Amino acid sequence: MINKDHPFYLIESVLDNESTYSLSKYVYLPDSLSDEREFFHLKGLDFNASYTSNLIENLNPNQELAFHSNIKTKYGKTYHIPMIDFTIKDEINRDAFYRLNNFIDKKIFQDMTFFSSGHSFHAYSKKLLTHKEWLSFMGCLLLVNPVNAENSIIDTRWVGHRIMSGYGSLRWSNNSGKYLQLPKRFEIKL
Repeated sequence: MINKDHPFYLIESVLDNESTYSLSKYVYLPDSLSDEREFFHLKGLDFNASYTSNLIENLNPNQELAFHSNIKTKYGKTYHIPMIDFTIKDEINRDAFYRLNNFIDKKIFQDMTFFSSGHSFHAYSKKLLTHKEWLSFMGCLLLVNPVNAENSIIDTRWVGHRIMSGYGSLRWSNNSGKYLQLPKRFEIKL
């Protein structure tokens, strides 16, 4: 069963019973254009910790579970939950934190929660975006990495894959053995 530090509990705070949410099962293929997934779409009313835990417990070998940014309302409109996949492995330091603050819209950044993914870091904001705003946000993420820097902050390959797919997606499981843990809430110490 997932615990209270899992990203589900952040997302639960924005769930709307009438809207439709998306998750997928996938097998990660490094350095590939492939993004084959088995999709699950469900109403907020049915989206709970038990359902999520069950999906994670029933993954095939090497499969992972991902939550998607796109939310479809009962009125047919699509919004996105802003998500970030970092390349930072050890800790989000002051420089990376302030760089994010300078490049990301303040309304998104002020409501951002960080998670240690067992490989790097993830972040989510509860500030819902239209598709056009989401594309702008993803473009801003591409500008966060300093020019000619040895250590990048944002996983730009992830941004590319997500723009090509039309939605953000972050891993919620630890099934393939490629990661150290399930994603869990992380407090940044500045």
